[in-house]
Amino acid sequence: MATLQYFGEQFAPKVLKKVYQASVSQGITNQEYEGEIKKPGDRVNILSFLNSMVLSDYAVGTDMVNENIIDAEDQLIVEKRKYYNFSLDRLEELFTYAGNIPESLLTDAAKQLEKQIDTYVLAKMGQDTKAGNWIGTRLFVRGSGQTMASLVTTATGGTITVGTNVVVGGADTGPSPWENPADGLTYMCGFESNDLYKGIRLVSTAALVTPFYRISGVTNTMIVTVTEWDEAVEGSDFNENSTLRGMFGGDGITFPKLQEGDRSSMFTGSGYGWEIQAAIATAVTAATIYDQTTLLAEALDENEIPGENRNITMPPGGITMLRQAAELQPTGIAEIYTGTVINGRVMRLGGFDVFSAAGTRVSTRVGRSTATGFGATLALTAGVTGYLIPANHTGMCTYADKWSESRVVDAENQFAKKYQGLFLYGAKVPAQRRKFGALLFGSF
Repeated sequence: MATLQYFGEQFAPKVLKKVYQASVSQGITNQEYEGEIKKPGDRVNILSFLNSMVLSDYAVGTDMVNENIIDAEDQLIVEKRKYYNFSLDRLEELFTYAGNIPESLLTDAAKQLEKQIDTYVLAKMGQDTKAGNWIGTRLFVRGSGQTMASLVTTATGGTITVGTNVVVGGADTGPSPWENPADGLTYMCGFESNDLYKGIRLVSTAALVTPFYRISGVTNTMIVTVTEWDEAVEGSDFNENSTLRGMFGGDGITFPKLQEGDRSSMFTGSGYGWEIQAAIATAVTAATIYDQTTLLAEALDENEIPGENRNITMPPGGITMLRQAAELQPTGIAEIYTGTVINGRVMRLGGFDVFSAAGTRVSTRVGRSTATGFGATLALTAGVTGYLIPANHTGMCTYADKWSESRVVDAENQFAKKYQGLFLYGAKVPAQRRKFGALLFGSF
Protein backbone atom coordinates (compact mmCIF):
# COMPACT_ATOMS: atom_id res chain seq x y z
CA MET A 1 0.00 0.00 0.00
CA ALA A 2 1.41 3.37 -1.00
CA THR A 3 2.26 5.83 1.79
CA LEU A 4 -0.18 8.73 1.96
CA GLN A 5 1.68 12.05 2.04
CA TYR A 6 0.14 15.30 3.36
CA PHE A 7 -2.94 13.38 4.51
CA GLY A 8 -5.50 15.75 6.01
CA GLU A 9 -3.47 18.82 4.96
CA GLN A 10 -5.04 22.11 6.08
CA PHE A 11 -4.47 25.68 4.90
CA ALA A 12 -4.41 28.68 7.24
CA PRO A 13 -7.12 31.17 6.25
CA LYS A 14 -4.89 34.23 6.91
CA VAL A 15 -1.50 35.51 5.80
CA LEU A 16 1.31 35.56 8.37
CA LYS A 17 1.66 39.27 9.09
CA LYS A 18 4.98 41.03 9.32
CA VAL A 19 5.43 43.01 12.51
CA TYR A 20 7.60 46.04 13.15
CA GLN A 21 8.51 48.32 16.01
CA ALA A 22 6.00 51.12 16.58
CA SER A 23 6.69 54.48 14.99
CA VAL A 24 8.16 57.19 17.24
CA SER A 25 7.60 60.30 15.09
CA GLN A 26 4.11 61.10 16.35
CA GLY A 27 5.30 60.95 19.95
CA ILE A 28 8.37 63.19 19.66
CA THR A 29 7.07 65.94 17.33
CA ASN A 30 4.19 68.39 17.24
CA GLN A 31 1.59 68.51 14.47
CA GLU A 32 0.48 72.13 14.88
CA TYR A 33 0.26 72.86 11.14
CA GLU A 34 -0.80 69.48 9.80
CA GLY A 35 -4.18 70.70 8.54
CA GLU A 36 -2.49 73.35 6.40
CA ILE A 37 -1.10 70.97 3.77
CA LYS A 38 -3.17 69.90 0.79
CA LYS A 39 -0.85 68.70 -1.97
CA PRO A 40 2.80 67.93 -2.85
CA GLY A 41 5.09 70.95 -2.62
CA ASP A 42 2.82 72.86 -0.25
CA ARG A 43 4.66 75.33 1.98
CA VAL A 44 3.55 76.41 5.43
CA ASN A 45 5.19 79.65 6.56
CA ILE A 46 5.85 79.71 10.31
CA LEU A 47 6.49 83.08 11.97
CA SER A 48 8.72 83.45 15.04
CA PHE A 49 10.55 86.22 16.90
CA LEU A 50 14.22 85.57 17.58
CA ASN A 51 15.22 88.06 20.26
CA SER A 52 13.72 88.24 23.74
CA MET A 53 12.22 91.46 25.07
CA VAL A 54 14.62 93.94 26.69
CA LEU A 55 13.45 95.56 29.93
CA SER A 56 15.01 98.97 30.64
CA ASP A 57 14.98 101.32 33.61
CA TYR A 58 12.56 104.21 33.26
CA ALA A 59 13.82 107.72 34.05
CA VAL A 60 11.41 110.62 34.52
CA GLY A 61 11.73 113.18 31.76
CA THR A 62 13.75 110.88 29.51
CA ASP A 63 12.43 109.40 26.30
CA MET A 64 12.17 105.64 26.23
CA VAL A 65 14.40 103.72 23.83
CA ASN A 66 12.45 101.92 21.14
CA GLU A 67 13.35 98.28 20.55
CA ASN A 68 13.27 96.84 17.06
CA ILE A 69 11.59 93.45 16.94
CA ILE A 70 13.34 90.93 14.67
CA ASP A 71 11.12 88.30 13.12
CA ALA A 72 12.01 85.17 11.20
CA GLU A 73 10.02 83.03 8.82
CA ASP A 74 10.56 79.28 8.48
CA GLN A 75 8.99 77.12 5.80
CA LEU A 76 7.69 73.63 6.36
CA ILE A 77 7.81 72.05 2.91
CA VAL A 78 5.91 68.92 1.98
CA GLU A 79 9.05 67.57 0.35
CA LYS A 80 8.57 63.81 0.69
CA ARG A 81 6.23 61.81 -1.56
CA LYS A 82 6.03 58.06 -1.08
CA TYR A 83 3.79 55.65 -2.96
CA TYR A 84 2.98 51.97 -3.15
CA ASN A 85 1.68 50.16 -6.22
CA PHE A 86 1.13 46.40 -6.38
CA SER A 87 -1.26 44.13 -8.23
CA LEU A 88 -3.08 40.90 -7.43
CA ASP A 89 -4.28 38.67 -10.27
CA ARG A 90 -8.00 37.91 -10.08
CA LEU A 91 -7.56 34.35 -11.33
CA GLU A 92 -5.00 33.70 -8.59
CA GLU A 93 -7.51 34.94 -6.05
CA LEU A 94 -9.84 32.09 -7.10
CA PHE A 95 -7.29 29.51 -6.01
CA THR A 96 -5.72 31.19 -2.99
CA TYR A 97 -6.55 30.02 0.48
CA ALA A 98 -5.95 33.25 2.45
CA GLY A 99 -8.70 35.79 2.71
CA ASN A 100 -6.73 38.81 3.96
CA ILE A 101 -4.00 39.18 1.33
CA PRO A 102 -4.67 42.84 0.37
CA GLU A 103 -5.05 43.91 4.01
CA SER A 104 -1.78 42.24 4.99
CA LEU A 105 0.17 43.83 2.14
CA LEU A 106 -1.32 47.27 2.80
CA THR A 107 -0.39 47.02 6.48
CA ASP A 108 3.17 46.10 5.51
CA ALA A 109 3.36 49.15 3.21
CA ALA A 110 2.17 51.39 6.05
CA LYS A 111 4.81 50.01 8.42
CA GLN A 112 7.56 50.52 5.85
CA LEU A 113 6.39 54.12 5.53
CA GLU A 114 6.54 54.60 9.30
CA LYS A 115 10.19 53.50 9.34
CA GLN A 116 11.11 55.99 6.62
CA ILE A 117 9.28 58.82 8.40
CA ASP A 118 11.10 58.06 11.66
CA THR A 119 14.47 58.10 9.87
CA TYR A 120 13.60 61.40 8.18
CA VAL A 121 12.40 63.13 11.37
CA LEU A 122 15.33 61.94 13.51
CA ALA A 123 17.78 63.12 10.83
CA LYS A 124 16.17 66.57 10.94
CA MET A 125 16.73 66.71 14.68
CA GLY A 126 20.31 65.55 14.22
CA GLN A 127 21.23 68.43 11.93
CA ASP A 128 19.17 71.18 13.56
CA THR A 129 20.03 70.86 17.25
CA LYS A 130 21.28 74.15 18.67
CA ALA A 131 25.05 74.72 18.59
CA GLY A 132 26.14 74.46 22.20
CA ASN A 133 23.68 71.63 22.98
CA TRP A 134 25.85 68.78 21.67
CA ILE A 135 27.11 66.26 24.24
CA GLY A 136 30.19 64.23 23.34
CA THR A 137 33.98 64.41 23.46
CA ARG A 138 35.24 67.85 22.49
CA LEU A 139 38.28 68.66 20.36
CA PHE A 140 40.19 71.49 22.02
CA VAL A 141 43.19 73.23 20.45
CA ARG A 142 44.99 75.62 22.79
CA GLY A 143 46.23 79.01 21.66
CA SER A 144 49.40 78.60 23.77
CA GLY A 145 50.50 82.17 23.12
CA GLN A 146 50.16 81.69 19.37
CA THR A 147 47.06 82.50 17.34
CA MET A 148 45.50 79.20 16.33
CA ALA A 149 42.16 80.58 15.09
CA SER A 150 40.73 83.83 13.80
CA LEU A 151 37.24 84.98 12.91
CA VAL A 152 36.09 87.44 10.25
CA THR A 153 32.45 88.49 10.28
CA THR A 154 30.31 88.41 7.15
CA ALA A 155 26.78 89.49 6.26
CA THR A 156 25.41 86.11 7.34
CA GLY A 157 27.70 85.28 10.26
CA GLY A 158 31.42 84.72 9.94
CA THR A 159 34.37 82.67 8.73
CA ILE A 160 36.74 80.91 11.11
CA THR A 161 40.24 80.06 9.88
CA VAL A 162 42.48 77.82 11.96
CA GLY A 163 46.19 77.06 11.85
CA THR A 164 48.57 74.76 13.68
CA ASN A 165 51.69 75.20 15.73
CA VAL A 166 53.72 73.18 13.20
CA VAL A 167 55.66 75.70 11.12
CA VAL A 168 58.24 74.65 8.51
CA GLY A 169 60.41 77.28 6.84
CA GLY A 170 58.19 80.05 8.16
CA ALA A 171 55.04 78.61 6.53
CA ASP A 172 52.11 76.92 8.19
CA THR A 173 52.04 73.27 7.12
CA GLY A 174 48.27 72.92 7.51
CA PRO A 175 46.36 70.53 9.75
CA SER A 176 48.57 68.34 11.89
CA PRO A 177 48.13 65.76 14.62
CA TRP A 178 47.04 67.26 17.91
CA GLU A 179 46.85 65.60 21.30
CA ASN A 180 43.37 66.31 22.55
CA PRO A 181 43.36 67.15 26.28
CA ALA A 182 39.79 65.84 26.57
CA ASP A 183 40.83 62.19 26.06
CA GLY A 184 44.61 62.16 25.50
CA LEU A 185 44.36 60.78 21.94
CA THR A 186 45.88 62.33 18.81
CA TYR A 187 43.51 63.64 16.15
CA MET A 188 43.63 65.64 12.93
CA CYS A 189 43.20 69.16 14.26
CA GLY A 190 41.74 70.80 11.15
CA PHE A 191 38.16 70.56 9.94
CA GLU A 192 36.32 67.58 8.46
CA SER A 193 32.99 67.33 6.65
CA ASN A 194 31.47 65.59 9.67
CA ASP A 195 31.90 68.80 11.69
CA LEU A 196 28.90 70.26 9.85
CA TYR A 197 26.17 71.69 12.17
CA LYS A 198 28.24 71.22 15.33
CA GLY A 199 29.18 74.07 17.65
CA ILE A 200 32.54 75.84 17.51
CA ARG A 201 33.90 78.62 19.69
CA LEU A 202 37.10 80.60 20.11
CA VAL A 203 38.98 80.38 23.41
CA SER A 204 41.58 82.90 24.55
CA THR A 205 44.65 82.05 26.56
CA ALA A 206 42.97 83.92 29.42
CA ALA A 207 40.02 81.48 29.35
CA LEU A 208 37.72 84.04 27.74
CA VAL A 209 35.41 82.32 25.26
CA THR A 210 32.87 83.21 22.61
CA PRO A 211 29.47 81.50 22.52
CA PHE A 212 29.22 78.36 20.40
CA TYR A 213 28.52 79.26 16.78
CA ARG A 214 26.94 76.82 14.32
CA ILE A 215 29.22 75.39 11.63
CA SER A 216 27.16 76.05 8.50
CA GLY A 217 29.73 74.95 5.94
CA VAL A 218 33.14 73.28 5.73
CA THR A 219 35.20 75.06 3.07
CA ASN A 220 38.36 72.99 3.56
CA THR A 221 40.48 71.56 6.35
CA MET A 222 41.40 75.06 7.52
CA ILE A 223 38.22 77.12 7.04
CA VAL A 224 34.57 76.86 8.09
CA THR A 225 31.68 79.27 7.80
CA VAL A 226 29.61 79.88 10.92
CA THR A 227 26.27 81.42 11.83
CA GLU A 228 24.43 82.13 15.03
CA TRP A 229 22.64 79.03 16.36
CA ASP A 230 19.33 80.49 15.13
CA GLU A 231 20.88 82.14 12.03
CA ALA A 232 19.92 85.61 13.29
CA VAL A 233 22.17 88.48 12.15
CA GLU A 234 20.68 91.38 14.11
CA GLY A 235 18.72 92.10 17.25
CA SER A 236 18.85 93.77 20.64
CA ASP A 237 21.30 91.16 21.94
CA PHE A 238 23.87 91.80 19.17
CA ASN A 239 26.84 94.13 19.44
CA GLU A 240 26.73 97.11 17.13
CA ASN A 241 27.93 96.36 13.57
CA SER A 242 28.20 92.65 14.34
CA THR A 243 26.39 89.64 12.89
CA LEU A 244 27.37 87.33 15.76
CA ARG A 245 26.45 87.54 19.43
CA GLY A 246 29.00 87.68 22.25
CA MET A 247 31.82 89.07 20.12
CA PHE A 248 33.59 90.39 23.24
CA GLY A 249 33.57 86.95 24.77
CA GLY A 250 32.41 85.80 28.17
CA ASP A 251 32.89 83.15 30.79
CA GLY A 252 30.95 80.46 28.92
CA ILE A 253 27.71 81.31 30.71
CA THR A 254 27.17 85.04 30.31
CA PHE A 255 28.21 87.14 27.32
CA PRO A 256 27.96 90.90 27.83
CA LYS A 257 26.46 92.80 24.95
CA LEU A 258 29.00 95.65 25.23
CA GLN A 259 32.61 95.96 26.27
CA GLU A 260 33.07 96.13 30.03
CA GLY A 261 35.93 97.96 31.70
CA ASP A 262 39.24 97.10 30.14
CA ARG A 263 37.98 93.95 28.45
CA SER A 264 39.25 93.89 24.88
CA SER A 265 37.49 92.31 21.93
CA MET A 266 38.14 88.63 21.33
CA PHE A 267 39.37 89.58 17.89
CA THR A 268 41.79 92.42 18.48
CA GLY A 269 44.52 90.36 20.14
CA SER A 270 46.32 87.06 19.57
CA GLY A 271 46.71 83.68 21.17
CA TYR A 272 43.27 82.27 20.46
CA GLY A 273 42.56 78.58 20.34
CA TRP A 274 39.31 76.88 19.41
CA GLU A 275 36.96 74.12 20.43
CA ILE A 276 34.51 71.93 18.51
CA GLN A 277 31.72 70.48 20.58
CA ALA A 278 31.17 66.69 20.31
CA ALA A 279 33.84 66.29 17.63
CA ILE A 280 34.41 62.71 18.80
CA ALA A 281 31.77 60.10 19.62
CA THR A 282 31.86 59.50 23.36
CA ALA A 283 31.67 55.91 24.60
CA VAL A 284 28.25 55.04 26.01
CA THR A 285 28.14 52.23 28.55
CA ALA A 286 25.82 51.06 31.30
CA ALA A 287 28.15 52.86 33.73
CA THR A 288 27.97 56.22 31.92
CA ILE A 289 24.60 56.42 30.19
CA TYR A 290 22.64 57.74 33.16
CA ASP A 291 25.09 60.63 33.65
CA GLN A 292 25.07 61.37 29.92
CA THR A 293 21.28 61.52 29.97
CA THR A 294 21.39 64.06 32.80
CA LEU A 295 23.74 66.23 30.71
CA LEU A 296 21.10 66.31 27.97
CA ALA A 297 18.53 67.44 30.54
CA GLU A 298 20.95 70.11 31.77
CA ALA A 299 21.37 71.49 28.24
CA LEU A 300 17.58 71.87 27.92
CA ASP A 301 17.33 73.39 31.40
CA GLU A 302 20.00 75.99 30.57
CA ASN A 303 17.91 77.04 27.56
CA GLU A 304 14.83 77.36 29.82
CA ILE A 305 12.92 74.63 27.99
CA PRO A 306 9.74 73.46 29.78
CA GLY A 307 10.16 70.33 31.87
CA GLU A 308 7.12 68.55 30.47
CA ASN A 309 6.83 66.84 27.06
CA ARG A 310 10.51 65.95 26.90
CA ASN A 311 11.66 62.91 24.94
CA ILE A 312 14.86 61.02 24.24
CA THR A 313 15.14 58.53 21.36
CA MET A 314 17.72 55.74 21.45
CA PRO A 315 18.64 52.62 19.49
CA PRO A 316 17.93 49.33 21.32
CA GLY A 317 21.52 49.15 22.61
CA GLY A 318 20.97 52.36 24.56
CA ILE A 319 17.70 51.08 26.00
CA THR A 320 19.48 47.95 27.25
CA MET A 321 22.20 50.03 28.89
CA LEU A 322 19.63 52.18 30.65
CA ARG A 323 17.97 49.07 32.06
CA GLN A 324 21.37 47.84 33.24
CA ALA A 325 22.51 51.16 34.74
CA ALA A 326 23.34 50.89 38.42
CA GLU A 327 21.49 54.14 39.14
CA LEU A 328 18.23 52.44 38.18
CA GLN A 329 18.75 49.27 40.20
CA PRO A 330 16.56 48.66 42.07
CA THR A 331 15.09 51.98 43.22
CA GLY A 332 14.67 53.33 39.69
CA ILE A 333 12.52 50.48 38.47
CA ALA A 334 9.26 52.18 39.42
CA GLU A 335 10.19 55.38 37.57
CA ILE A 336 11.36 53.85 34.31
CA TYR A 337 8.29 51.66 33.86
CA THR A 338 5.67 54.13 35.04
CA GLY A 339 3.16 54.91 32.28
CA THR A 340 1.86 53.06 29.28
CA VAL A 341 4.22 51.69 26.67
CA ILE A 342 2.87 53.22 23.46
CA ASN A 343 4.10 54.66 20.14
CA GLY A 344 7.61 53.36 20.68
CA ARG A 345 7.86 54.72 24.24
CA VAL A 346 9.43 52.07 26.46
CA MET A 347 10.19 53.84 29.75
CA ARG A 348 10.44 57.15 31.54
CA LEU A 349 13.70 58.46 32.98
CA GLY A 350 14.86 61.74 34.50
CA GLY A 351 11.95 63.74 33.10
CA PHE A 352 12.22 62.14 29.64
CA ASP A 353 9.86 59.78 27.87
CA VAL A 354 12.32 57.25 26.41
CA PHE A 355 11.62 55.96 22.89
CA SER A 356 13.25 53.01 21.17
CA ALA A 357 14.08 53.35 17.46
CA ALA A 358 15.53 50.21 15.90
CA GLY A 359 17.45 49.63 12.69
CA THR A 360 18.73 52.69 10.87
CA ARG A 361 16.14 55.09 12.26
CA VAL A 362 18.58 56.90 14.56
CA SER A 363 21.14 58.80 12.47
CA THR A 364 24.85 58.02 12.66
CA ARG A 365 27.95 60.03 11.88
CA VAL A 366 31.69 59.37 11.75
CA GLY A 367 33.72 61.14 14.41
CA ARG A 368 37.06 62.94 14.20
CA SER A 369 39.89 61.10 12.40
CA THR A 370 42.95 60.12 14.40
CA ALA A 371 46.28 61.17 12.87
CA THR A 372 49.98 60.38 12.72
CA GLY A 373 52.85 62.05 10.88
CA PHE A 374 53.23 65.65 9.73
CA GLY A 375 52.90 67.53 6.44
CA ALA A 376 53.37 65.16 3.50
CA THR A 377 53.51 62.16 5.85
CA LEU A 378 50.24 62.96 7.58
CA ALA A 379 48.14 59.78 7.78
CA LEU A 380 44.52 59.74 8.89
CA THR A 381 42.43 56.90 10.29
CA ALA A 382 38.65 57.26 10.17
CA GLY A 383 37.11 58.01 13.52
CA VAL A 384 34.56 55.98 15.45
CA THR A 385 31.00 56.06 14.12
CA GLY A 386 28.50 57.27 16.68
CA TYR A 387 24.73 57.68 16.98
CA LEU A 388 23.13 61.13 17.01
CA ILE A 389 20.79 60.55 19.94
CA PRO A 390 18.27 63.38 20.23
CA ALA A 391 16.67 64.64 23.43
CA ASN A 392 13.96 67.17 22.74
CA HIS A 393 10.78 68.90 23.76
CA THR A 394 7.92 68.06 21.40
CA GLY A 395 7.87 71.73 20.37
CA MET A 396 11.23 71.34 18.61
CA CYS A 397 10.12 69.70 15.38
CA THR A 398 6.87 70.35 13.53
CA TYR A 399 5.64 67.44 11.42
CA ALA A 400 2.79 67.29 8.91
CA ASP A 401 1.49 64.51 6.70
CA LYS A 402 -1.45 63.67 4.49
CA TRP A 403 -2.72 60.67 2.57
CA SER A 404 -3.03 62.28 -0.85
CA GLU A 405 -4.86 59.38 -2.44
CA SER A 406 -5.41 55.64 -2.12
CA ARG A 407 -7.32 53.57 -4.64
CA VAL A 408 -7.97 50.17 -6.14
CA VAL A 409 -8.15 50.10 -9.94
CA ASP A 410 -8.47 47.46 -12.62
CA ALA A 411 -5.19 46.76 -14.40
CA GLU A 412 -5.36 47.53 -18.08
CA ASN A 413 -4.79 44.44 -20.31
CA GLN A 414 -4.73 42.14 -17.27
CA PHE A 415 -7.28 40.35 -15.13
CA ALA A 416 -5.86 41.95 -12.00
CA LYS A 417 -6.48 44.65 -9.45
CA LYS A 418 -3.92 47.34 -8.65
CA TYR A 419 -3.62 48.74 -5.12
CA GLN A 420 -2.11 52.22 -5.11
CA GLY A 421 -1.48 54.94 -2.56
CA LEU A 422 0.36 58.27 -2.34
CA PHE A 423 1.48 59.73 0.99
CA LEU A 424 2.85 63.24 1.54
CA TYR A 425 4.85 64.49 4.51
CA GLY A 426 7.37 67.03 5.69
CA ALA A 427 9.03 68.26 8.87
CA LYS A 428 10.73 71.44 10.00
CA VAL A 429 12.72 72.57 13.00
CA PRO A 430 12.14 76.35 13.12
CA ALA A 431 15.37 78.22 13.81
CA GLN A 432 14.12 79.57 17.12
CA ARG A 433 13.16 76.04 18.23
CA ARG A 434 16.65 74.55 17.77
CA LYS A 435 17.25 75.26 21.45
CA PHE A 436 14.40 72.83 22.25
CA GLY A 437 16.76 69.97 21.44
CA ALA A 438 20.04 68.50 22.74
CA LEU A 439 22.10 65.76 21.15
CA LEU A 440 24.30 62.97 22.49
CA PHE A 441 26.97 61.90 20.00
CA GLY A 442 27.79 58.48 21.35
CA SER A 443 29.02 55.05 20.34
CA PHE A 444 27.92 51.73 21.83
